Amino acid sequence: MKNKKLAATLALPVSTLLIILGTQSGVGAFATGIDGVADTPITTAASADTILQCGWRISGVESTISLANAEPTLEYVGTEYALAGSDTGILIHLSGNETEGTRCSFYNDYKGAQVKVSWDGVTFTGSPDNSLNWSVTDKALGITYADADCVPAWVTEAALTINGEFAPAGEVVPAAILAASVDTSEEYSPDAVTAATFPSCGFSASYSTAIPSGKTPTSPGATYSFTGPTLTSTLVLEP
Repeated sequence: MKNKKLAATLALPVSTLLIILGTQSGVGAFATGIDGVADTPITTAASADTILQCGWRISGVESTISLANAEPTLEYVGTEYALAGSDTGILIHLSGNETEGTRCSFYNDYKGAQVKVSWDGVTFTGSPDNSLNWSVTDKALGITYADADCVPAWVTEAALTINGEFAPAGEVVPAAILAASVDTSEEYSPDAVTAATFPSCGFSASYSTAIPSGKTPTSPGATYSFTGPTLTSTLVLEP
């Protein structure tokens, strides 16, 4: 009987030891399951603000240039009758929109521009009849360009005379800033947060001609109006 009691007493710690080992084994299996199936994807994200793209624009070009005598009370009496008019406030500017000085970036786009003025026709045609008509071969149409506020990089034309040599059509460049000679993206900073700089050019155009002497109106006492050559201003972009 003593031997049996001793065996029973020894069995208790062995059984307890087995329970502890079993618990440890179970914890290890659970941890291995997380490593195998619980993948966690990570998505990266970023943001960046942009500014407008720079564009070349021209404004202030009048659709009609009215030429008149400096003395409105004087009439044509058969002697040369001077006529003059002007187009002031012409502006070529680089900007992000129609408003001058709007911050923008070149984004490797056109960095230069030039204005080309072309014309078509040689005759000033009158109304109510053509008795006072004249051609630029009789009396030239002169155009004088004045630099109002162009940055130094611009090249401007001083004057042009449309006469028989150029008629009936031709072309002149009154203002140009060529990317081939001036890298505007290096010289100017339209994208600067403070004190942004823009390659703008302001100028005016003055026109002059005259009704030649020696003409006799078919309708004396009438007011004659004339339509002359058509001038077209084109903004040409330079890469």
